[in-house]
Amino acid sequence: MKTYTILHTIEGGGPGGAETVVLNLATRLNPKRFRSIVLLPPGPWLNPRLKERGIPVIEVSWKGWWDPRGPLAMISAVREHNVDLIHSHLPDQNFYSCIAGLATGCRTLVTYHGPVEFQDGESLKGKVKLGFVRRTADQAIVVCHMVKSILQKHQFPEEMISVIYNGIHPDPYMRPGKGTLRAELGVGPQEKLVGMVANFRQSKGYDVYVRACAEVQKKIPNVTFIAVGDINDQFAAPIKALHQELSLGDRFRFLGFRSDVSDILKELDVFVLASTNEGMPLSILEAMASGKAIVATRCGGIPEVVDHGHTGLLVPLSDYGALAETVGRLLADRSEALRLGASAQMKFQKDFTLDGMIEQYERLYLSRLEHS
Repeated sequence: MKTYTILHTIEGGGPGGAETVVLNLATRLNPKRFRSIVLLPPGPWLNPRLKERGIPVIEVSWKGWWDPRGPLAMISAVREHNVDLIHSHLPDQNFYSCIAGLATGCRTLVTYHGPVEFQDGESLKGKVKLGFVRRTADQAIVVCHMVKSILQKHQFPEEMISVIYNGIHPDPYMRPGKGTLRAELGVGPQEKLVGMVANFRQSKGYDVYVRACAEVQKKIPNVTFIAVGDINDQFAAPIKALHQELSLGDRFRFLGFRSDVSDILKELDVFVLASTNEGMPLSILEAMASGKAIVATRCGGIPEVVDHGHTGLLVPLSDYGALAETVGRLLADRSEALRLGASAQMKFQKDFTLDGMIEQYERLYLSRLEHS
């Protein structure tokens, strides 16, 4: 039985959802069938995690989609390591990987994780890049049907597109937590906790979340709100200014990037995601695995994951009033919050485990490698 070499490649080192998918693929594929190598820029998050797990890492610096060092490094890696298949993530790297695949004759799979990756799709540069990928990639993978529809608008044929939902490992989210968050925040056991887990990016809707929290706090005083995620100073500055303007004080805490998200989620009464642009956010899956009541915006692939009224509640984009009203309703109705959380956890176990995701990718790899 042949072992195939997969070159995974991505244009950034995270932390983020796409980078987490790369980490899981590179480290969890069946080692009897697949050997993983990862090519990416130097970085402090994904790179050391791969190395700790014994995955060969090729670090290459490049400045943009036009910089030849990216594809040249990939071409060299394919030839040096006898790579059987290139699997890339995010738009610039998808373009690069197709150049390398064309130059070496190596099969190439590309992955798109969300609609934000198509923001320049109507520009000349965007059309050139997408057109080249469409003509040269063996398969395009998307994380939800909403992103599939975007590719189809760009003339990708339906048979070229595979939908594989993201998955996460359930164990950290389903075992008992440490129960230390309230002590860290200095609040008592009667305090309600509402949290959002998302890196500080423009698409995550943090301004809507902060405004909604201010509205909830007016009616329900014993609530503390938290924000967990890597803080980009450019995007966080106006959010922190709004926090000060609304006089939220210690009622709203910015916790930054945390490695103990699974423990934090277990202590929340309600999980919120206020995004305005999404593919398939891993934080939604983390909240589902933790059995949390979810309130999220109706955008991107979220409605494919959260069944409104059954596994969570959906609200319109950028409507902080609706978000506040829905969060407040769940805080006041614990039985409803528990019902939604239990249903979400059952759906997660059925559809969104990491083992299920890995199995789908392995089948796709083998279909391209053994039946060509």
